[in-house]
Amino acid sequence: MLRRISLPFLACFAFSTCLVGAAPPKGTLVIVGGGGMPQPILDAFLGASGGKGGVVGIIPTSTSDPEGALKEWQEDLEKAGLTFVALDVRAREQASRPELLERAKRCTGFWFSGGDQNRVGDCIVGTPLHKLILERYAAGAAIGGTSAGAAIMSKVMLTGDDRHGKNEWSEFGPGAYRTREGMGFLPPGVLVDQHFLRRSRQNRLFSLIMEHPDHLGLGIDEATALVVKDGKATVVGDRSVMVFDPAGMTMNGATLRDLRVHVLRAGQAIDLGTRKVSQ
Repeated sequence: MLRRISLPFLACFAFSTCLVGAAPPKGTLVIVGGGGMPQPILDAFLGASGGKGGVVGIIPTSTSDPEGALKEWQEDLEKAGLTFVALDVRAREQASRPELLERAKRCTGFWFSGGDQNRVGDCIVGTPLHKLILERYAAGAAIGGTSAGAAIMSKVMLTGDDRHGKNEWSEFGPGAYRTREGMGFLPPGVLVDQHFLRRSRQNRLFSLIMEHPDHLGLGIDEATALVVKDGKATVVGDRSVMVFDPAGMTMNGATLRDLRVHVLRAGQAIDLGTRKVSQ
């Protein structure tokens, strides 16, 4: 069932829309498809977060083991010369606490762990922490995430369930998969899915494109990331990103024609505005 959307929730998204519409964000997105993070991806995130001297806030909301995620990141960040900040939000009211927001204001980077993206939807979307992270991103902070932390990047977020409430990907067609509001860091009109080729999730993104035929679909495979800066998304990592561009697509019921598909490897990029692919 659809949730009621509160006025503060709508206000937050009005803010994010204005933010993106007024000027492109100065920050960087590092969107990882899950399944491990090769060194070039980690380097891209740490570099975009300021490198040595940077301050990174770890948000383990999605994971079932937040203590483990925080400990692992603390060790990695301190080894790399960055400051670790725990932004451990496990209940919605925590995302409004002044002391947590003060810690978040210091951050030059934010990382969303993998797990269940619905926990971010429940606990963070539409809160003061969400608004603050959008502000930091607009000012130049990096935002990264893997698996569920990738799913939250778009405004239209896949929940992970099909229309029957099951975690399966055999369904096909408009409305086949459930969505809800995500964090909206990607430009409006861009959708993202993760673990893409490894878990054969093409049906899911096909279906979402049919439901949103004006959106660009990005399917990021495991051990692979899209690094988004100034509207350009560049592939980093070991595997591929599949792009579904429905410009020129026609549909008749549950059929579609002339959907443009790209498979991009490391070093290749797509402009999210013009949808032009480059090496």
